[in-house]
Amino acid sequence: MKKKLLSVILTVAMVAALTACGGKETEATAPAAEARTETQAPEEEAQAPVEEAEDTTEDTTEDTADGMVSDENFKILQDNYALVVECYDAVLELYSSDEIAANADIEDAMLLAAEVIDQMGEITQDTLTEEDAQTLNSAMEDILNGLSDVVDGMETTGDAGEMVSDETFAALSENYGILTEAYDVVAEAYNSDAVEANTEIEDALNQAYDIIEKMGTITQDSITEEDALTLTDAMVAIIEVLDTVVDAM
Repeated sequence: MKKKLLSVILTVAMVAALTACGGKETEATAPAAEARTETQAPEEEAQAPVEEAEDTTEDTTEDTADGMVSDENFKILQDNYALVVECYDAVLELYSSDEIAANADIEDAMLLAAEVIDQMGEITQDTLTEEDAQTLNSAMEDILNGLSDVVDGMETTGDAGEMVSDETFAALSENYGILTEAYDVVAEAYNSDAVEANTEIEDALNQAYDIIEKMGTITQDSITEEDALTLTDAMVAIIEVLDTVVDAM
């Protein structure tokens, strides 16, 4: 389930800590994130978290002038900002689907996350102190924890469709076995020198192969009754075509 996968991603997405070190001023190149005063379509799913840095009070280079954020810490802040944006977009995508019921608490959490993301998008290194960077980093960690709680608390709706029954899934699996066997027989015969090239045969084999590949990724808890029946009808139709192909060889 998409919800379970996203929950796992957010659980392990820990924000890297900032270290105490100096450096020169540069301008931020943080990923673009438009202000979100209302929900908008996501662009990509969350990716693996950045590597956690050791939190230490010792200086590893010369002190940063006037307490401004160091190069290293600003780079960590940028990486964490990108992580939070990606996680936010992934949660938004899931919540915007028909599978999740509307919830005011979820929307409030998403708006709060959007505000921090928007704030980070306006920051440059020469305007940020080490103390402010630590505060922002902690805020982003809180956001990730909040998004994880949001996902765990999401309730599914009936719009996703009734999950497939044991009987229907058994019929689906049986037809999958028949289709695979028919495909292997026709492919072996067609690849021999005894059968001439034929676009209809190749089209039938390609369609059968596509369905076989799709079936290889399906489990009973990942398909609805409606989708299972549709897929069964498609397999039966391809099996009939392959039978016709064999008779015509």
